[in-house]
Amino acid sequence: MAGRDLRALFSTNDRSVQADEAFTNRSAQWEAVAAALTEHLQHIAAPGFDPEDLEAPRRHVLVFHGVGGIGKTILSRTLEAALADAGRRPDQWGAPGWPADRILPVRIDLARSVGTDFEQIVLTIRAALTGIGRPLPAIDLALRRYWEANHPGEPLEEYLRRAGLGSRFGQALPQQMQSALTDVAQALMLPGTIGSVVGQVTGALIGALRERRQTVRALAGCTRLADLLEAEPDLDALSFYPHLLAWELVRLPDGKKVVPVVLLDTFEDIGDRTRRDLERLIQRTVWLLPNAFWVITGRSRLQWADPALQGQLDYTGTAAWPGLAHTAVPAARTPTSAGTARQVLIGDFSPEDCDDYLARRLTRDGQPLIGENIRQVITAHSHGLPLYPAAGRLRPRLPRPGLPHPVRPHRRRTARPALGEPAGRFRRPPRHPGRRPCPRRPCPAADRAALRP
Repeated sequence: MAGRDLRALFSTNDRSVQADEAFTNRSAQWEAVAAALTEHLQHIAAPGFDPEDLEAPRRHVLVFHGVGGIGKTILSRTLEAALADAGRRPDQWGAPGWPADRILPVRIDLARSVGTDFEQIVLTIRAALTGIGRPLPAIDLALRRYWEANHPGEPLEEYLRRAGLGSRFGQALPQQMQSALTDVAQALMLPGTIGSVVGQVTGALIGALRERRQTVRALAGCTRLADLLEAEPDLDALSFYPHLLAWELVRLPDGKKVVPVVLLDTFEDIGDRTRRDLERLIQRTVWLLPNAFWVITGRSRLQWADPALQGQLDYTGTAAWPGLAHTAVPAARTPTSAGTARQVLIGDFSPEDCDDYLARRLTRDGQPLIGENIRQVITAHSHGLPLYPAAGRLRPRLPRPGLPHPVRPHRRRTARPALGEPAGRFRRPPRHPGRRPCPRRPCPAADRAALRP
């Protein structure tokens, strides 16, 4: 899997130069994802799986963590592409053992520059499920009630277009929400004018659920639906709505069943170790949606298995998250057991991986443009960090026809000498021989001191 390096491509008129972004290594990470996802599919297909069980331990989270520039975002994007289309899977990655049409990858970037909030996270997951072609009444009614209470007068279509969700998943979500509202109103035999008001429909539905009417027996199986519809539709209640989505995913017919694979990237930008407001909402969503498989990438390990965080987070401890227990941090490039450890340290590039990456980055007529000796020097200085060979300052400057090779002009150092470094290197250069020295100006303070008795 490779893209185009446009900066290198537009640095020369030589059309024989090919500039590609090569994806190298990460086979061990793909094997960890494939093994964990296969185990998850077997777990949710077992007869004893219950999405409404709020006390069962969760093993549906896989974490990749490492320093900045190690390649976590590229790995997250490649995983999304490989799970969405088998033709976009890298050649070195093996074929998975599950049907491709059953997996639905949803990647969400949590970087501060993107500005993703919790409301957009929930709507993104629901919008991705519009491809199944049918409404999900329980979650759709709750989301419609939340939207009208918190965004009065703002069309949902406009928000989806502005957030970029309409271009990714289409504009079917508002229609499916309206279809769910109409179906419930018809089941309750409400008049047309009342059936279009979400507040009237949800109020009538709550009463019907409390009275156990046969007209709403399709939704009576969700034991907590009435409680969620009665709660104040604020941001805290929104974080509990994924429980309704988990219940709807189990009810899908065999031809429509899908397993969402949610990839949360740049997880370190949701807050810090002292303020975990957004992290608490995200963790609650992960816990209440055990049908989905979650792949989280960030710079630090998840601390959800730490019991000391009880109070800051809702679900903590090793009993809740067995795979996220804090064990010894594995060394780089050390394989870990996918069945036990769900926090994987992304290690460094091997020398072979780095040389292969540099050889395929810039080519001319199928031959590497970066010589072998230069590749060895870059590999030795990179220490396995993928950002080092990928940095723009290490891209070789291509000579242009008729022009000499660019030479960096000499710059005089003005910094102070480091500790233990000779100061002679930083002395001011001698004055020009023809330049007269500037006469020393008199000091008024010294003159006044000399005149004192």
